[in-house]
Amino acid sequence: MSSSLGFPRSMSLSLPKTFSFSPSSSSEGKSCKKSIPSLDRYLTNEGHRLVVSYIRNTQIQNNIIGGQLFKIEENDIDELIKSYKGTPTPVFHTLRYDDLHLALHEMKNLSKLLKGDKITNIHTLQLTKNQLCGTPLKLFFNALRKNSTVTKLDLSFNFLGDREVKWLAKVLKKNQTLREVYLASNKIGVEGAKLLAKALKENNSLERFSIEQNRIGSQGAIAFAEMLKTNKTLKYIHFGGNNLGIGGTQVICEALKVNQTLLSLSLDVNNIGKDGARLIGGALLMNKTLTHLYLGRNNIQNEGLQHICRGLDHPDSAIIYLDLEFNGIGGEGGSGGESLAKLLDSKSSNVPRAINLVNNPVGDEGCEQLAKGFYKNTTLESIILSHCNIGLRGITAISESLIANRGLQNLTLDNNNAIGADGHALLADALEKNTTIKGVQLDYNFADWEHAGNSIQASLTRNHFLQQEKYAIASQILVAARTMFHSFPPKKLSSSLMHLEFHALPFEIRENILFALDANNVLTHSQKISIINFARRKDTLGTSRESFLLQAFHVYYPLTLTVRLWPTEASDFDSSDRY
Repeated sequence: MSSSLGFPRSMSLSLPKTFSFSPSSSSEGKSCKKSIPSLDRYLTNEGHRLVVSYIRNTQIQNNIIGGQLFKIEENDIDELIKSYKGTPTPVFHTLRYDDLHLALHEMKNLSKLLKGDKITNIHTLQLTKNQLCGTPLKLFFNALRKNSTVTKLDLSFNFLGDREVKWLAKVLKKNQTLREVYLASNKIGVEGAKLLAKALKENNSLERFSIEQNRIGSQGAIAFAEMLKTNKTLKYIHFGGNNLGIGGTQVICEALKVNQTLLSLSLDVNNIGKDGARLIGGALLMNKTLTHLYLGRNNIQNEGLQHICRGLDHPDSAIIYLDLEFNGIGGEGGSGGESLAKLLDSKSSNVPRAINLVNNPVGDEGCEQLAKGFYKNTTLESIILSHCNIGLRGITAISESLIANRGLQNLTLDNNNAIGADGHALLADALEKNTTIKGVQLDYNFADWEHAGNSIQASLTRNHFLQQEKYAIASQILVAARTMFHSFPPKKLSSSLMHLEFHALPFEIRENILFALDANNVLTHSQKISIINFARRKDTLGTSRESFLLQAFHVYYPLTLTVRLWPTEASDFDSSDRY
């Protein structure tokens, strides 16, 4: 007996044509009835079958999306996939199954979904914290080998060991669709590292790969280093928390000297020390592509920072973001601040745009040295100085440098309790004179904080709108200058006459007309001249707005800036993010 809308077919057809609905009581104490017409008068046998099928498939689909695979039988997946044939839009795009302790039955269902790849169209699979290992993963990886839609796979915080990695390696050799694979916090050892590295030599699609918090050690690092010498697609790799030591660091650094595609490298928590920092500094002198470098929690100290800074002090350095948190940098008499100051003040280097110094004992002396560096610097956009033992002397030095600085956009100073009310007041006064910084993170943990807080917020808001106005005026001058200096094919006689009239004017008058567009004088004289010279060159036609502003202002800053930590890469600073 087939069912319809949850009822046996015979019962469904025998139901009365109306149902009575009686609430217990109304607000006036009276009952009310509402007639609901039966669906049966509108449905044929085929109609009932289609409605029941639709409801059933919708329930299965919702269980899949909600991670309730245990409620589904294998034949349910087959029927669902069959019903999707001919569907023009993707059904599943992202499946997040975190901390569900997926069993064998559930992984079988997921594997069936992967086999119907062109129909189910799964792009992202997040399977973290599921204690996955053994046979369930073997079934899953076998299905993934033939899948052609999944681009991102996250298996972090599971029980993957070298046995499971053997199956994953086969996937990476065959599957050329995956772009991101995350294996953080598993049980992968040296043999697993060798298998993965060998597979990545053959893989031509993977761009982002994380094996942090595993057990690969220096021997596993050797295998990955050999891979990095030949791999042409990986842009992002995370080796954090693998106890690479000096031996592992050395081979990775040798690979960095020849690799030309890697953009982001994380070596945090690897017991590198100052000797490892020296090796990294040497590699940075030769590498011209790496943009993001993470060295947190490696105890490199002041001497290690000196090596890193020397590695960055050359015109071909591409580093954008430098993470140095928890490294024992600074302290009274320390040279950490001095090393960074020299780097920031260096005219021969491309200074990083963001530096993270969280939980380093920079102190007042370190701040005084550091402030000398970014006193005139226009390249550094963001510096994070949380938990850095900064007091009144240190904040005084920073405040004085901000008056002259025209580059810094974001300054983080929270959890430095010794700054106090006087330090906040000094910073507020300095920001009234600064016209570029748009973000400051502080702790207002003193009695009379409201006045300083309001003053700082007013300065940041003013700077934000001022920067918007600068970029808008620069663009207006560019458009007007191109109209005046280039001979565009006229569509109408009037526009042609207007163009000829402009050309008849002396250059000085045209220049003054363009200058007049900046009614509030938000741009400097040299900036306006730079814009006009840019507009006069025909080879600049079609240039992106970001490229134009970079050339017009020599530096270009985003209207908003979020300092992203892991995961990140150079695309974080593309125009789509920065505008």
